[in-house]
Amino acid sequence: MAADRKKSDSSIPTLTVDGKSINESIASAEPQGSSSRPRSRSPAPAPAGLGLRVLHQPEFASLDIVFVHGLGGHSQKTWTKNHDPALFWPEIWLPFEPDVGKARILTFGYEASWRGGAGISGITDFAKELLYEMRFSKDATGADIALGQNPIIFVVHSMGGLVVKKAYLLGLYDENYKDIISAVSAIIFLSTPHRGTNLAETLNRVLAASFHSSKHFIADLNKNSTAIEELNEQFRHLAPRLSIWSFYETLATSIGPRKLMVLEKDSSVLGYPAEISRPLQADHHDVCKYSSPVDSNYLSVRNALKSLVTAFRSKAIREAEVSEPENTTDIHDLFRNCHTSEDDYSRLRRDWIPDTCEWFFKESEAQQWLKPSMESHILWYTAPPASGKSMLAAFIISRLKELGLDCQYFLFSYSEQRKRSVSASLKAIALQLAKDLPEFRKMLSGSSSASLGLESTDASLIWRNTFEKLLFRSGRSKPVYWVFDALDESDSPKSFLECLRGLSSAKIPVKILVLSRNTNALSVGFDRLSHANVQVTRMECLGHPHSKRDIELLVEGEIRHLGGSDHFRQQLTQTIMTRSEGNFLWTKLVLEEILRCYTEDSIREVLDEIPSDMISLYQRMERTLVESTRKSNKPLIRTLLEWTICAQRSLSIQELSQALRPEFSGLFDLKRTIHDSCGQFLHVDSKGKVTILHHTAREYFTSTLESQFCIDVRETHGKLFVRTLAQLEEADLRWRLIQNQHALQASEPFVFYAAANWPYHLAQSHSTSSDYLDHLVRFFQSPAVLAWIHTLALLRRLEILVRASKALASFVQRRRKQDVSQNPLLHRLSDLALLDEWIIDLVKLVGKFGPTLVTDPSVIYDMIPAFCPAKSVVHRQYYDPHLAKIKLLGTREVTWNDNLGRLVLPGDAQARTIACAGNHLAVLASTGVVHVWDSSNFTEVGHITHGEPVTAMALNDNGHKLVTYGLKTSKTWSVVGRKLLASTANPPNTKAMMVTFADNDQKLLVGGDDNVIRHIQCDKMDEGWQILNPALLKESGRVDGAIVSSPMCLSFSGDNLLVGVSYRGAPLSVWSLLDGRCVNRCKRAKDFHNDPNRTTSNWFAVDRFTWNPVTNHIIGIYKNGSIFKWHPFTDENVEARVTADEIAASPNGKVFATSSSNGSVRVWNFAYFTVIYHLSSEDLVTGLTFSPDSGRFYDLRGASINAWESNTLTRFLESEESVSDTNSEDQSFAALSRHSEARVNPFEPVTALAAEPDGFSYCVGHEDGTVVRFQRGSTEGVDFAQFHNFLNVSHIQWSMDGKYVALADLASDMQVKSLHRDDKGEDKVLSLPSPQIDLDGDNIEQLVFNNDSTLLLIISRKKSFVYSVNDGTLLCSLASDDTVSLRQWLPHPTQTAFVLAFGPHDVVTYTWATLERVGSSGYLELLRPGLRSQPSDDMEALAEGVLSTQLVSSDDFDHESIVTSAILTQDAKFVLLNTKTITQDRKTNHRVLLFPIDGLNSEDAGTEPSSTLGYLHIPSYVSTHIKVPLGVLPSFKFIFLDHDLWLCSYFLESISHSDTAESYDRLYFIPRDWVGSTSLESCCMAKDGTLFWPKDDRVVLILSNLDEPRVSYVYR
Repeated sequence: MAADRKKSDSSIPTLTVDGKSINESIASAEPQGSSSRPRSRSPAPAPAGLGLRVLHQPEFASLDIVFVHGLGGHSQKTWTKNHDPALFWPEIWLPFEPDVGKARILTFGYEASWRGGAGISGITDFAKELLYEMRFSKDATGADIALGQNPIIFVVHSMGGLVVKKAYLLGLYDENYKDIISAVSAIIFLSTPHRGTNLAETLNRVLAASFHSSKHFIADLNKNSTAIEELNEQFRHLAPRLSIWSFYETLATSIGPRKLMVLEKDSSVLGYPAEISRPLQADHHDVCKYSSPVDSNYLSVRNALKSLVTAFRSKAIREAEVSEPENTTDIHDLFRNCHTSEDDYSRLRRDWIPDTCEWFFKESEAQQWLKPSMESHILWYTAPPASGKSMLAAFIISRLKELGLDCQYFLFSYSEQRKRSVSASLKAIALQLAKDLPEFRKMLSGSSSASLGLESTDASLIWRNTFEKLLFRSGRSKPVYWVFDALDESDSPKSFLECLRGLSSAKIPVKILVLSRNTNALSVGFDRLSHANVQVTRMECLGHPHSKRDIELLVEGEIRHLGGSDHFRQQLTQTIMTRSEGNFLWTKLVLEEILRCYTEDSIREVLDEIPSDMISLYQRMERTLVESTRKSNKPLIRTLLEWTICAQRSLSIQELSQALRPEFSGLFDLKRTIHDSCGQFLHVDSKGKVTILHHTAREYFTSTLESQFCIDVRETHGKLFVRTLAQLEEADLRWRLIQNQHALQASEPFVFYAAANWPYHLAQSHSTSSDYLDHLVRFFQSPAVLAWIHTLALLRRLEILVRASKALASFVQRRRKQDVSQNPLLHRLSDLALLDEWIIDLVKLVGKFGPTLVTDPSVIYDMIPAFCPAKSVVHRQYYDPHLAKIKLLGTREVTWNDNLGRLVLPGDAQARTIACAGNHLAVLASTGVVHVWDSSNFTEVGHITHGEPVTAMALNDNGHKLVTYGLKTSKTWSVVGRKLLASTANPPNTKAMMVTFADNDQKLLVGGDDNVIRHIQCDKMDEGWQILNPALLKESGRVDGAIVSSPMCLSFSGDNLLVGVSYRGAPLSVWSLLDGRCVNRCKRAKDFHNDPNRTTSNWFAVDRFTWNPVTNHIIGIYKNGSIFKWHPFTDENVEARVTADEIAASPNGKVFATSSSNGSVRVWNFAYFTVIYHLSSEDLVTGLTFSPDSGRFYDLRGASINAWESNTLTRFLESEESVSDTNSEDQSFAALSRHSEARVNPFEPVTALAAEPDGFSYCVGHEDGTVVRFQRGSTEGVDFAQFHNFLNVSHIQWSMDGKYVALADLASDMQVKSLHRDDKGEDKVLSLPSPQIDLDGDNIEQLVFNNDSTLLLIISRKKSFVYSVNDGTLLCSLASDDTVSLRQWLPHPTQTAFVLAFGPHDVVTYTWATLERVGSSGYLELLRPGLRSQPSDDMEALAEGVLSTQLVSSDDFDHESIVTSAILTQDAKFVLLNTKTITQDRKTNHRVLLFPIDGLNSEDAGTEPSSTLGYLHIPSYVSTHIKVPLGVLPSFKFIFLDHDLWLCSYFLESISHSDTAESYDRLYFIPRDWVGSTSLESCCMAKDGTLFWPKDDRVVLILSNLDEPRVSYVYR
């Protein structure tokens, strides 16, 4: 209902801007153009290419990269191969590099030409010009470039390096520039002549290489010049502040008939200690110009930039962690795929006519809307089509910004899917808020895109998580202003208005202006908002005099210079005004025709012919088009219209040109062709996008059957589907993608449009065509499908695979429905079965391999098929064992399963409670310890020990804070650093039923078993818990038959405004936390009143329940196990006769999960209360929760935690999110209510693994105490041993000769087996006497054989024993001190009488015979020239090179350091030690040390009372990426798993080359669902590089050629 216009309320203070009231400010404000800064590329450079120019501007730049050319160079040409604009790599390639693209990229040009007259010619002058530009330059919109706010990296060529060095020196001591220069963090020099010696000669060579003669200004740079000497001397002292990389040329430069080296290495390299230098295979010209994105020279420079970007971002994150551990969110990553309306807004502002639209702010409705208040207010402005609403919206936005008000906006448009998406509009508003409001940006810190809902297309999820939970709770008093234009063109106005209902509870004032046509649906929607306590004012424009005045200004401005008399122009103006009826579009079209006339008579003739309504006008325009064009051009015009009207978004000229091929391949200038052939309807905007005249023109061509160019939308989408699919089937696309990678987006953008949008066009065609089926089958049987996935991974748009699966499923469903009425011989069952397989595989590829695909898209070709199940279509079609780069042995998985990962708690701990938020998964164990994992890859983050039994725990929304409620104390923690933030005492004798964060993490709420709700401020925990409201949960009246005691279950609503509580002898009741009153009590549905098990009362006890966080329904389980949903305000009550024990709701409120005592888990469609997924198993489920994006659920089963991701759930959520007000025809109840079933086969997980020294067999221990021995490559093993305790096998140890195996279980029972081969060549296993040991309740920590396999060392925490292998007799023992458990033991590699105990800071030597301590050796790091290039078996020379170097003391080790593993490496040349240190701030640091064996062979190493042992410390730029060290192969390669679970190699000789960029090679990855409880601890590598990997109840062997790296990662 429209709000009445009201006079200003004088009781409310007037909001002022710069000392004026808003109305005064509006009246006095001069109209100006947009001050908003564009987020896309700047316009083309001026011909001179001078000054600073922005090439790439991301939304949130984390640093700046500035390119500076040399003398004779140019800001673009210097960096462009063969002057080809497509090879201008700083602008064309770098922005698409995943890491580098987060930086702002600029280029600096100065007058470096030596042609013409006198000008600036000195290095100092050039340097001053650079400084001036850095301080005062503007971008294309006139806004300050503002260098110095982020770290600056310079990339400089030739003399440009001297310019930058000089600018750096000058700026440091100049008050105008020192703040900017202090931000300079790195310089990458490309062939810069640093040396003063022979510099004049060198520069003359540079000039000669550029075909120019020497000039006089070079004289001050010769070898005797004080200028160059001073420059180098001053820079030398300041260089340590910078990261310096120097690349030098290695090829001679062609100068006429001769080739000369322009710069030698000595001149190009500074020689500073921390400098990194590297040669490039290029001459002086081409050292900065590259032929393609896979040019090795480009990759070297790109990797340097990537390394610097990563290092600076990591440094910023570390600094943030120190100050605010939870505030580490990268805003750029958060809003990666967010699109704003900035381009449309800028275009509208350029077209704005001065003095128009000024009337708006004089209207009483607008003034009421602007009036300051603490209440939110919506102003709905309606006007007919083409009446200038969008121009008015742009004007209002501009004026609000000019007034200094915080204004965000979104301009809907039906022309593109992302422009009509409600979810996209909310993301755009959130992005602008993050940019404009520091307090909101801070609130986003620590959030993930998943936790905010930004990865979803569900508008309600984004609204709730981003606006209601964050913005609306910020406590901001100043209003924010949002402008939404053309809401009627959005895909779901209803969902948009549903979101706005949340304004009623917003704690900040939000002023929203909505402009649209007046439709019945919108009118009803705004009426509902008014009834929901949201202030809504309507403002309608029907024949408004102000809009007529704007049209008059438009006409007068256009015909001002038209010929004829003043009287004629006045008459013409009046005529147009009269006929326009407020229609701006009609007016513009008429003016276009009039301005093409040359006489008054012709103008009058045009006015007589032009009809007054738009449909007739379009018909006239079409007739003119048809009559003026050749018949042969009509197919082109139709095709242009089809692409423009039906494309998923507006295409660029380049995209459209590629889309028209091969049918229209000979177009010379498509932009001109469009203008000449159909410019009346289509136009090309300033960004090169092809758009249609107006939304009404689109409606005309799609609904007017009389039109010669009438477009059948569904048929056209079918054509576009065929064309886009054909684009992806080009034979060499894979090669082009690998060669050009991200740069292909610039040169062949239509490839990426086709990849992202063929499923859209297929879905919109609604066809069952056999031709389309042919295209799909051909595509999915060809390698093209892999190239398609590669393309989507480059775009980081893997969600398209899910949408493609949905589109294929709809197509197959329609086809099968059609087949019912057709001849069975025409059914094409095999083709549909193929598509069915791909429907499954496409979703599975995202779930199983998504993060890896985005990191390295090319794995889709040679790795992912190998990891897919044998019966999957991906594996069958694309895995060739003869050509594959990796081979798997021992796997039995033949079909996909829904399990993404299985984690197991250590020891005998049982999982009690589970929570998931952000990227963290937390599980409370029965031991009171909270274990935390990274939910993206299931690697352990760490564990948090409360120190006493814990009754409740919770994560905050972003997963960075944890609260644990114990028996006596409550504690809050930072999850990232596992740091204790605060602690407080609990009320005595009270256990928590539920604890949660509230009020934007500023407060904690807890419900206790004493029926009391308490709260505490997180920053004032020393004040203790306070009772929130004494009236809460206190029943004032007796309920029939109810007995209130301790709660059975207690839960807070998602908004923390309500609390529900259930009792064993009383009904579930809901209470308001605001006023302490009882809102309602749950009564069973009437349909179940005849239940014989129910009580005589009208209520029924509830065992478990939770809240739907969106709808505020309660979803619960009655005492008899039945499931129900109930709303406490509407009393809606729905029940299902399915028993359950546990229940959890998804964050988006669309689904919930239940588990029953038989181990089954069901996922339910909340709206219809039907099962969509059923998982059967035999293990009891004790806990359930969902991931933040609702696409995954977790369950607890004893000590295990399982992650599940079902195709059914994924497609269901995608279907739900894609439902709009206009495209819901496929969303039938039946389609949404179907459910799929899966079954989990029980298995005994691997708990221990050990490979025979030669790697040809291995033993596997299981959870049930069985040990199985496998021959390499066999999927079936033979029983090897059985522990009758049926406890985990904890240790398996082979003797060095492979003839004996020692085994132990968790009960410390032991067995020793011997293996020998009989006369028939068969292995025989004999049991030897087991050592009989009394560990006094202790556990076995380690088993070690001596070198000749006669002795066995058994280590426990308290004591160590040596036993005889053959007879099991005890030979000697040693009481252990506290440090023994921190050590790992190994037999001495060469001195067989000794055994070594490696600790964190020293190694102790003992005798095997008596366990007598002989001596110890402290660790000292070897500083030496390095490992010389030589055969790896020449260890005498190696030892000489190592031991002759200087030894220095190692870093101090923290007293909490332990050794986690010690192994003799596969090449038998090193002992590899892995240590773990817990720092004082509770962070875990890992350290990898390599001890050369020859160091142990020295006479005093470890056998003297005190000696030293040298080690090689893996450099930090490699060691920081090590997750699991695996060994050193004979090829001198150190092998490890990194934190992303890639198997990597690092060439140990690289340690010595300090003048080159360090790197390690990535070889292959481990799928994240392969990570189990013991995978990382038990995996091992054989001498030939075979990796033994525990997976579920199997061990998979991964074979690969480790000499073929995929990707080289460069780090400093």
